[in-house]
Amino acid sequence: MYKYILRRLIQMVPVLLGATFIIFAMVFALPGDPTAGMCGDRPCSPAFVAQFRTEHNLNDPLPTRYAKYMVNLSHGDLGTNFRGVKVAEDLKQRYPTTAKLAAMAIVFETVIGLIAGVLAGIRKGKFIDNLVLVSTLLVIAIPVFVIGATMQYYLGVKWKLFPVTVSSGATFYELLMPAFVLGSASIAYAARLTRTNLVENLRADYLRTAVAKGLTRRRAIGVHALRNSLIPVVTYVGADFGGLLGGAIVTERIFNIQGVGGYTFTSLHNRDGVAVVGTVTILVLVFLLANLLVDLLYGVLDPRISHD
Repeated sequence: MYKYILRRLIQMVPVLLGATFIIFAMVFALPGDPTAGMCGDRPCSPAFVAQFRTEHNLNDPLPTRYAKYMVNLSHGDLGTNFRGVKVAEDLKQRYPTTAKLAAMAIVFETVIGLIAGVLAGIRKGKFIDNLVLVSTLLVIAIPVFVIGATMQYYLGVKWKLFPVTVSSGATFYELLMPAFVLGSASIAYAARLTRTNLVENLRADYLRTAVAKGLTRRRAIGVHALRNSLIPVVTYVGADFGGLLGGAIVTERIFNIQGVGGYTFTSLHNRDGVAVVGTVTILVLVFLLANLLVDLLYGVLDPRISHD
């Protein structure tokens, strides 16, 4: 087990280097002047532009800039954005809100998705199965900004069940509706994935053998069929967590959430490459660690899978 974890951690190094280099190259290749708007309505003076480009290594070749960035990153420094603020300080303020939002979305995705998928799987062809299939397909087909704006209007403005926007404190109650909106598509995918795998396992020979040997059907489904059906679902949920952290831009802007998504959008708009690369670097690390955790959970769900 420990050798496997160590081997996976070593494998993360080239992935992290490759991902950060690609993002670094793409972000700094974007057209536009990062000093635009820094001096108000007037264009910045040549002296200011020259000093700015020197401070942020913008005159260096791309490989040199990336090497300097990685040296700083190895010391835990995500760099200083173009406004003179440490990226780590900005993320320290915003990440707890986005992490809370993503965690709540994962809970919605796991609980509602699994329950809907199990009910549809064990009642294949019945009303509940058709209801789950149709409703999840409808949710997948509707863009998240439409779902968010609709729920914001009816549940927030018209019926006043939830706050329309989220305050700087980002309480649990305020994040309930945004978390559901953020995880809505994932709920649908998790439900359909659970249903498909459960239906397949219910037809397996091992389940019929277990029932023939005297095991109750409820226990056979709950212990054996459902456990094997959860492996693809766990894979999806684990990969989706990193996606939720990085994909919360639309949801955060709809509900005015001061999180990482809004910070990334603003940084891209301002051509602030240091802030974007720093944010994406943390997202890549979270995604890699989430995938490692998923691989370790395989052994818990299926004892035949060994990490020795």
